[in-house]
Amino acid sequence: MAIVAQAQLHAGHHALVRLAGLKRTTLVTQNVDDLHQRAGSEVAAHLHGRLSALRCGDCGQAWHGLLPPIDLQAPTPRLAPPACAACGGAVRPGVVWFGEALPAADWARAERAADAADLVLVIGSSGLVHPVAGLPLRAKERGAYVVDLNPEPSGLSSRADLHWRDSAAAALPLLLQRWPAG
Repeated sequence: MAIVAQAQLHAGHHALVRLAGLKRTTLVTQNVDDLHQRAGSEVAAHLHGRLSALRCGDCGQAWHGLLPPIDLQAPTPRLAPPACAACGGAVRPGVVWFGEALPAADWARAERAADAADLVLVIGSSGLVHPVAGLPLRAKERGAYVVDLNPEPSGLSSRADLHWRDSAAAALPLLLQRWPAG
């Protein structure tokens, strides 16, 4: 998690914050790194969880202890995970691993957002991992305009209304500059 803490925000993160100040937006993310929060965005749904939200792997109890500091420049021996105070199980990152169910409350918020959207910006997603990959198509079926913003073609590109081939860092500030006032 120390490496994630050193990750730098880019112009796209800041543009999303400014866009939310102009229009009603709902930010649904698959990112687990909290960069959206660090930029100042309010995230409605963390579909793949959060690295910073540690929990017990057995009982699911949230864990709020401190992890030992890690020197990224020195070799670090494998450390045993902390034990859960409730059941003694191993504490793990609060992320969704392959084969695990998405967090139910976050998924419900994402579905509601897709159902209410008139514009969906899919930013940097492969568009291949379900059920999340189906959300933009669900919104499109209900009349939303879907933009796939990705430097490379994705699993969504051919079905989106627009495939914008660029990075989020470059395209989102440009989108914000051209966004109609009011």
